[in-house]
Amino acid sequence: MNDYFCVLPFFSYEASNFNGKNTYCCRLAPGTNIKQVQESINNQQRSPACNTCWKLEDQGQTSERQIHNRSFDFYADQDLELIEQDALKEGYKSKIIKLTTSNLCNGTCVTCGSDHSSAWASLENKKINYRVADTDQLDIDWAQIVQLSFVGGEPLLEKKNFVILQKLIELNNTKCFVSIVTNGSIELSQSQLDILSKFTNLNICVSIDGTDKVFDYIRYPLSWNHLISNLEKFKKIAQHVSVSCMISNLNILHYTKIVNFFKSQNINYLCKQIEWPSYFSPGNLTTEFKQKVLSQNSEYRNQVESFLRCGHSTPRSLMDFWKEIDRQDQLKNINIKDYLTDLWSTRI
Repeated sequence: MNDYFCVLPFFSYEASNFNGKNTYCCRLAPGTNIKQVQESINNQQRSPACNTCWKLEDQGQTSERQIHNRSFDFYADQDLELIEQDALKEGYKSKIIKLTTSNLCNGTCVTCGSDHSSAWASLENKKINYRVADTDQLDIDWAQIVQLSFVGGEPLLEKKNFVILQKLIELNNTKCFVSIVTNGSIELSQSQLDILSKFTNLNICVSIDGTDKVFDYIRYPLSWNHLISNLEKFKKIAQHVSVSCMISNLNILHYTKIVNFFKSQNINYLCKQIEWPSYFSPGNLTTEFKQKVLSQNSEYRNQVESFLRCGHSTPRSLMDFWKEIDRQDQLKNINIKDYLTDLWSTRI
C-alpha cells in the first residue's frame, strides 16, 4: 500500500461559485498542477502542494487525506489498494463531489466575510452578489457518484441543493453518501425532510466552534439554544451527525468544554485550526494568555499545544485582531466583553 496515496487528486471534483475555478481539493492552492501532484503520489513522495495535510499528520492530527481515503474506501465498497490501482491505470473519474452552490447565508460568523455570506454583505451595506453555481454545466455522472458534499454559504438555505438531491433520487442513487455542512440554524420544511429521508447515508455536519456564549459570539446572530434544539432534530433524520470545529484564538481557551460537549452528545468531531486570516490563528495570543489556555486545558494539553503553534503573536498581529473585533462589534451592536470576558481582559 502506498502510504502517500490520496483519493482526492484522482477521484474528487470541487465546484465553487466564488472564484469561478474548480479544483480537486480545497487544500490545494489555486493553479496547482494536479498532474504533478498525481505523479508525486505515484512515486510515493510527499507533494509540496499537499503540505497542509502532511503538517496535520505530522502533528498527530487527522488530515483531509486520511478522512477521504477511509470514507471513499467504505462508501465505494472497494479496498483502498484496488482504488489505488485504478488511479495508477488512470481509470478514474470524479466520484467524490463537493459543491459550493451559493453564498446564501444567514450568519455573520467572526471568521467569515461578505464573499461567502450574503448576511455579511447585508450587514456591511454592500451589494449582495448572490452567486449560484451552474451545476447543469458540470461534467458529472450523478448516477455513479459515491460521495456528495454541500458547503456554503448555508447549504440548507439554498433550494438548488434540494433539486440536486431530487435528481439523485430519480437516478436511484440514494445510497450515495451525502454530507451537508450547516450552521445548524435552519428549520427544514416537510418536503425537505422527505427528500433527505430518502438517503440511507446522510451526514449532517454541524459547524460548532463553542458552547453557550462562545457560540453566540462567534456565530452571531445564531443562537446556541436554537442549535441544541435542531441538533436533536438532525439526529432523528440523519444516519450520521458530525461536527466541524474551527479552533481560533477566540475559542481555544474553551477547548476542553467544547470537546467534552461533543463527547457528551456522542458526536464524531473534527477540530482544525484557522490559519487565515492570520490574526484569528490560535497562536495569536499574549504569552500570559497562552499559559492560561494550557492550564485550563490540561486534559487535552498535547492537542492545545499543537494548535497554539499555529501562528504567533506580534504587537501588529494583536493590534489587527482587536481592530477587526472592534469593527465587527460595532456593525453587530454587540461587545466581545459580554461573551468572551477572559479574552477581552487581555486587551487591558
